Amino acid sequence: MTRRCLHIISLLMLPLLLFANSNHEPDLQDTLQEVTVVNQRLAAIQQSQSSAVSEVFMRQLEQEQRISYKDLSGLVPNLYIPDYGSRMTSTIYIRGLGARIDNPVLGLYIDGVGIANKNSYDFDLFDIRSVRIARGPQGTLFGRNTIGGIMTIQTLSPLDWQGFRATVGYGNRNNAEAKLSMYQRFNRKAEWGIAAAAYYRHSDGFFTNQYDGKPVDPSHEAGARIRVDGRNARGYRNSTFLSYNYVSQGGFPYHLPDLPVNRNDTCAYLRHNLVFGSSYTFPIGNYILSGTTSYQFLKDDMHMDQDYLPLSYFTLRQAQQEHYVSQELTLRPDKTQPRQPSNTTKTGSSVAWDWLTGIQLSYKHQSMLAPVHFFQTGIDSLILKNANSGIRTAFPDAEMLLEEDNFVIGSSFTTQWLDLAAYHTSYLNIGNWQIEAGLRLDFEYQQFRYLSDGTLHYMVNNTAITDFREIYSLVQGNLRLPYFEALPKIAATYISPQHTWKAYLSIAEGYKAGGFNTQLFSDILQNRMMNDIMRDMGVSFADGSEYSVDSVITYKPERCLNFEAGISGDYRHDGLHLTGSATVYELEVFNQQLTTFPKRGTGRLMTNAGRSRSLGAELTGTLSYKGFTLSSSYGYTYARFVNYNTGRQDFSGNRVPYMPVNTLAASAEYRFQFDHRFFRSLTINVNTNAYGRIYWDEGNQYVQPFYALLNANIVLQMKYLTLELWGKNLTQTRYDVFRFVSMGNTFLQSGRPLTFGGKLRIEI
Repeated sequence: MTRRCLHIISLLMLPLLLFANSNHEPDLQDTLQEVTVVNQRLAAIQQSQSSAVSEVFMRQLEQEQRISYKDLSGLVPNLYIPDYGSRMTSTIYIRGLGARIDNPVLGLYIDGVGIANKNSYDFDLFDIRSVRIARGPQGTLFGRNTIGGIMTIQTLSPLDWQGFRATVGYGNRNNAEAKLSMYQRFNRKAEWGIAAAAYYRHSDGFFTNQYDGKPVDPSHEAGARIRVDGRNARGYRNSTFLSYNYVSQGGFPYHLPDLPVNRNDTCAYLRHNLVFGSSYTFPIGNYILSGTTSYQFLKDDMHMDQDYLPLSYFTLRQAQQEHYVSQELTLRPDKTQPRQPSNTTKTGSSVAWDWLTGIQLSYKHQSMLAPVHFFQTGIDSLILKNANSGIRTAFPDAEMLLEEDNFVIGSSFTTQWLDLAAYHTSYLNIGNWQIEAGLRLDFEYQQFRYLSDGTLHYMVNNTAITDFREIYSLVQGNLRLPYFEALPKIAATYISPQHTWKAYLSIAEGYKAGGFNTQLFSDILQNRMMNDIMRDMGVSFADGSEYSVDSVITYKPERCLNFEAGISGDYRHDGLHLTGSATVYELEVFNQQLTTFPKRGTGRLMTNAGRSRSLGAELTGTLSYKGFTLSSSYGYTYARFVNYNTGRQDFSGNRVPYMPVNTLAASAEYRFQFDHRFFRSLTINVNTNAYGRIYWDEGNQYVQPFYALLNANIVLQMKYLTLELWGKNLTQTRYDVFRFVSMGNTFLQSGRPLTFGGKLRIEI
């Protein structure tokens, strides 16, 4: 009954979807001066009128307890970032695009610096000025892995706000947080400021392991950031920051349907992440030269009980270190310099041309260790069972035995990426029209060195091999993959003379990088070991099968062609503010990347799934009148395989898995203003996020029905203090956030239950 009521409330708010707001935020935080974007690519994407854009501001993030980018799901139409696994799991789905592992479909930029590895995406959002999401391919300016759009996060600048902030919070499940930050501006010969911020967060987690009664997903997280901004009257701008993030947590609370989490080995994730970035802009004659220099270091370590059962099958460890450096330079006309009068057309319309040209060079070096540790149950059921079925084709009464009751398959990988790109975008303004055209030429080179090995001692009863023999198996190689991409975009936008509404049409191409299936090497080496044993015995498997490494180790880039049309408007009258937009799109996806499981074994691999098509619509809306605000956003995605035949099954015509058909977010808020020297305001907010249906497999056999989560918060703002009370999933809706099949078993992760808490913030 409660769920039905939530659905009815959500549907009643749909008329507001005729109106949308990407910039509305009636709060103190948003009376700050407009943030100066130093990175010129980010400034260009804001200048462009041909993308569907959503923006979330500081007050909403803090008030609604949106502490991670995963909490932005639903606020942005057709954006779904499920919260499962661990902080390492940063899977993003948008407009029918997305895959569970490897490269993302949405690029993430923090203060002008692009984050190189999606393992680093999930961090605490603290002192965030704004989050802006541009939907649709942004490859012309930003290149690889922006096939679904780009998310830009601006932290609070010391040039925009000065003071001291401190926050403490506590909630159920022993959720505790503490944040401290300081912002100071100096005015001497040149204006500059410095900011320092730090935070700590702890949680006992939301799930308990039946095997030992201990929490499955406790977490500790800490981080710090230093930012220095400067500018002068001659047009020089600089923003430099250094941030560090630490995560130590359990995770991966996967369980069998209708049963609790129950496993006998540890699942954990540890991460150290360091990001340095410096963006700078300065005039050169009639032009502006800008650049961004960045360095990133990632060190993380994942341990997983990969059978997720209270049995001793096998465990996986994945430890990596990654270094990434990037240099970007852009050139564009200085619009502040005096210019000749604009040309005019025959109709008298003014003509103005603006453009942006740039180059980018990036290099990444990653080393990884991924050993798989097999135990007795796994040896018996996954190795000996298959081996004996092959041996008995030649020796019917034979039985293989292994001396080891556990052993390790070791794997090590070194991957190097080099990316060189040149791009240009022009903006031609003719009267009320803006014509945008751009092209990016992107060359990517990948080198992959791999080594996987293991040692076994075997004997075979009822044969001549009555003593244990040693078998050492090795898979080793070096692959080089060059890719060249040309990413065009063309768009036309009409802006009304009063600038109250606009309409646009765009065509753009994007791509998601290819890569290497590192998680398949334990299966490859198991197969090699069995074949080595058979050859040592003078026989082979009945089917004569053996992995061809080259055929399974790589997957191709995913490409898409996006056709999009949109309209938006803004209406103000006598204290009433309505803004709105609607977008429709068609995505043609080629070589779509999907995570699948091999015919036999325990690993998983990325494969290119032929071709798919996604059709969709996006609506968002905000109505504001005095202290009352009503807003909603809705996304619909119809994503199907046009052609996907694995050789064993034909999935053509089926829904693409893991993509919600519907995403919905709606909120109602009222703010009471007080004419008091100490008490300033009281804000009451009720909001809901809803998703579904979600298909969990290519065969569309398993489905998560549409579900809604009810949340609420109350904020009392005083002169220097702010008191917040919040709650999520107040109706305790039960739902699955992830479901998959491994080793013939179906596993899932349940969504988070009711959570609630309070915060006290001081601002001086």
